[in-house]
Amino acid sequence: MKTVHLIQHTHWDREWYFTENDSKVVLYYFMLDLITRLEQDEALGPFILDGQTVMLEDFLQVASEHRARLQKLITDGRVLIGPWYTQSDFLVVGAESITRNLLLGLADCKAWGSYMPVGYVPDSFGQSAQLPMFLREFAIDSAVLWRGWSEHDVPTSEFNWQAQGGQQVLTAVLPWGYGCAKWLPTASQELVEKLPPILEKQARFSATNHLLLPNGNDQSPFEYAVPAALEKLNTSQSEYHFRRSSFSDFFAALRSDEHKLPVLRGELLSPKYMRIHRGIFSTRMDIKQLNVSLEQFVSQTLEPLLAVNWRLGLSYPQQAVEHIWREAMKSHAHDSIGGCNSDRVNQMVKGRLQSGKESAEQLFDLNMKMLAEGIEANQHGKKIVVFNPLPARRDTQVSLTLYTPEEDFRIVDGEGNPCRWQLLHEEPQDMSLVVQELSNSTTTTWYRKCHILLEARALPACGYKTFYLQEGEAAGFEIPARQSDCLENAWLRLEHKAGELTLTDKRTGEVYPHILRLVDGEDAGDNYNYSPPAVDWKISSECCLQQAILTRGVLKDTLKLTLHMPAPVDAEARQARRLDARLDAVMTISLPHDSAWLDVDVEVNNTLRDHRLQVELPTGVHQTTHFADQPFGLIERENVPRALEIWQQENWTETPASLWPMQSLVMMHQARRGLGVVTAGLREYEIPVGQPDTLAITLFRSVGWLGRPALEWRPGRASGMVLPAPESQIPGRHAFHFAVMPMNDGQSLAFWRAIEQWRTPALGYLDSGWSRFRTNPHGKIFPPHFSVLSWESALHFSTLKKAQNEEALVLRGWNPGLTVLENLPPAVNATPQQITLAEIPATPTDTVEAGTPVSWLIRSFE
Repeated sequence: MKTVHLIQHTHWDREWYFTENDSKVVLYYFMLDLITRLEQDEALGPFILDGQTVMLEDFLQVASEHRARLQKLITDGRVLIGPWYTQSDFLVVGAESITRNLLLGLADCKAWGSYMPVGYVPDSFGQSAQLPMFLREFAIDSAVLWRGWSEHDVPTSEFNWQAQGGQQVLTAVLPWGYGCAKWLPTASQELVEKLPPILEKQARFSATNHLLLPNGNDQSPFEYAVPAALEKLNTSQSEYHFRRSSFSDFFAALRSDEHKLPVLRGELLSPKYMRIHRGIFSTRMDIKQLNVSLEQFVSQTLEPLLAVNWRLGLSYPQQAVEHIWREAMKSHAHDSIGGCNSDRVNQMVKGRLQSGKESAEQLFDLNMKMLAEGIEANQHGKKIVVFNPLPARRDTQVSLTLYTPEEDFRIVDGEGNPCRWQLLHEEPQDMSLVVQELSNSTTTTWYRKCHILLEARALPACGYKTFYLQEGEAAGFEIPARQSDCLENAWLRLEHKAGELTLTDKRTGEVYPHILRLVDGEDAGDNYNYSPPAVDWKISSECCLQQAILTRGVLKDTLKLTLHMPAPVDAEARQARRLDARLDAVMTISLPHDSAWLDVDVEVNNTLRDHRLQVELPTGVHQTTHFADQPFGLIERENVPRALEIWQQENWTETPASLWPMQSLVMMHQARRGLGVVTAGLREYEIPVGQPDTLAITLFRSVGWLGRPALEWRPGRASGMVLPAPESQIPGRHAFHFAVMPMNDGQSLAFWRAIEQWRTPALGYLDSGWSRFRTNPHGKIFPPHFSVLSWESALHFSTLKKAQNEEALVLRGWNPGLTVLENLPPAVNATPQQITLAEIPATPTDTVEAGTPVSWLIRSFE
């Protein structure tokens, strides 16, 4: 006899084709009905609130008077909550966001009195290979999933899933989704007729005689009569035994079973039985870029600065930072961050992220102002404070904006030595728009607004150093004369001819022709999926060069290419082979004098519709696999997926195309040849069909529908709603930033250090004495340079922040590569303690496995 575990639940999209305002109103009536029915019949329950505590927060906003009633049901285990704060999409958001999601979700659960200790992920568009690691760091040893699984990954729907670093969770897949047993009839005869095909499908891949029967659906009300109806069936048949259950009870039964379950290692991106929507990684790229910018700024710039200031005696605005994280996570659900929403919802998603960025930047500016205010100057001039978030001493180039009325100025360090700087561009600035006290002035004060690059040497680890702007004085250094018609430094040379670019790695002699070519093709898809037409007409930037300007500088040289690409205005024009519009782009390629990478900015004025723009980098590497980063790790993928051979015969729901997510890095290499691409907010890349040695980075997709049926790579019904979404064409100007890093020695330590340097810049602040907002002096005195701690480690920096529940700091790093690294504690005037992502004590280790984070708790500073 098979035991059927009835799981009663609702899946709660906060927004989709409807807004969060709509869902909160529906939630009010749903929750009152659920609470009332559970109170009236104590035999009912447990009921799962979709594994996300944001539902409780939303409910209290509209019905706080019912908190005590709900609290009792949660404490009694009849309503199951958590462990997440929101149901994120784990392939698009960052590792710190996933960490904070569990940290804040479990904090909520503690306040409510209970939590569901299961990593429930019912609708993420594919599953990260690192999910087991995140769960085990929070002492969660089981997971329930839907999308991304097939028997080609692992033969049974129950298995042990192992992350890159070896962490393992017992996992169950809902092969037919969380709604496979929705809206069950309660009349015995109807139930007898409807259940068998559902249970047969549920048992098809099951490793044991225990089956999950999820009873619920999107915003679905409590089917309170179903448990009693199933209990009646227990007396009328002997094939199945039905029981009111929970995921925890199901996993307890699995563990007591004698069946040996298979082990899965890797991600789950198979679209055989359920769509994973390849294409959301580049839908509404403006939202994707904004989200990444917010995530990284908060975790790798704002929080470390607040930690430094806290150590110096300033307050740490923990609730303000937590609020930024929570609002960002409300935009992290699969539909929300995926961009597969109505235009109105996408506006709200973007608005939340913009609000978070504004708050984070204001916190940063005010804290830099307070820091600069307390620094005792040891040179004359205006103080420039340069903050280095990385836990290692560094020399770097810092982007800085200066306001000055003077034609000449110089910048010196604390010993009075002139520093080199390079003026990138400038414009006149009406200072009444910058400084509050000038806003009511009857005269206009004009300054030069100078955007410069400053050479900052010997920056302290996790700390700051003070420089000084001395106006009216000569710069104090000579600009070296160099004669060349290409970009060149000690390591690299980039040549251009009529817009065609050739890169040479001078360290090895390897040559990379045709790099950084823009390619524009049709996108016949929707917000969920990129879809090529049956026959595409692609337009490239070759022979489209209008102007090339080479600029020499003190710290870097720049090549600016203006491109005018004749192109079809929309899908209809492309099919008719009409070049009736133009795509204008400016590609600015910088070569720092001190680094072995190309820094690339692309600005595009999007006047086209129904298209996708990529930048291609042929590597000349003839391997069958490549590498990309994933949350706190690295993953190896096939250039040409083997599943392409079988998907049509097996009627998969989507093409398993070589179109992939990344956090910020993709690379294809051999021992001494290869290219790595590191991006700022670009989350998608492709190995194009017929070009297995080429990395194609997607800059953006431009489509006009939420959902469409019968796509080339996604046959059958429409996903979502067949709803126009014209704003998803994202017309207007867009900017993209990435670096190209030739790999002369594979995944060497020098390569990984270069990536970290590029990903985590130092930031500067000019203490002009003016500011938009006034604050009273804090009266504290700070040294001209300061370091909280130093961590001479090969691990990559993730964050430095205040601990969630005590007066201490948390330092976190992670192993970015494929080899085991030494686990060195930070050098600090305190005793560091190794902890988990959940900020509880961890077993100390001497090494760090690949794809594994390490966190240190630092308290009791001396």
